[in-house]
Amino acid sequence: MTTTPERSDSPRRTSRRDDPALYPFLKNRAREPETPGLWRRMREGLADFLTAPYEDDDWHMNGYLAVRGYQREMARRSRSSLRQRTRDGWWLGPAPYGYTLEHHWVEAETGCGGWRHRLIVDELRAPVVALIFAWYLHGKLSESDLTRLLTEQEHSRPADPVSGRPRAWSPGAVRTILNNPVYLGYVVRGRTLRGVDQPPERWTWSQQRRHQVLVEPAVYWAVYNRRFRWGPVQPETDGIGLADDGREAA
Repeated sequence: MTTTPERSDSPRRTSRRDDPALYPFLKNRAREPETPGLWRRMREGLADFLTAPYEDDDWHMNGYLAVRGYQREMARRSRSSLRQRTRDGWWLGPAPYGYTLEHHWVEAETGCGGWRHRLIVDELRAPVVALIFAWYLHGKLSESDLTRLLTEQEHSRPADPVSGRPRAWSPGAVRTILNNPVYLGYVVRGRTLRGVDQPPERWTWSQQRRHQVLVEPAVYWAVYNRRFRWGPVQPETDGIGLADDGREAA
């Protein structure tokens, strides 16, 4: 015996709340514009947002290209300005080990000037630079050996580029000193391109020496040739070529 009730074939009763014959005011309500609810407005707004890029592709594409072109132009002008400052011998960024910054106020052609910086010798740390190059070249010491020796002899420590406080000697600090051509008396930019080391002939050099030399050129290039793969190089820095304006240097 089954207890499942049989399905009735009788028709369902329908609601007559929308019947104008019973509710005459529904005729007037039907004529009034329906105010969309919150969720409907949200759905319509989202649909408009998603379909907008396809309604006028030419306008959106032209706007996108205009923004990208503006960004590229601003980046090109920024790189060109930085290269020109390098050629003029102005230093950009914190002072490297062995130097301190000397501040100069320069009036611009537009009437709005700005601060520029030259490098002057740090009498306390400058002798340590020549000592590091001599130990590396003649003593054939590694960066770790130089770090240990500098720490044991308590030579003046490098300063943190952000806080300016002295920090402990490290192989990274020694590597930065050995790789930096600033000790030749020139301001140099563009030694890397998108994170890849570049040969010296592609660097941007100041047009002349702008600060005191701390390492003799022969010593610097001997160290450089030992550390890099370009082969024997010793460019004539007094007349070295400048970086290409169309190249992105860092």
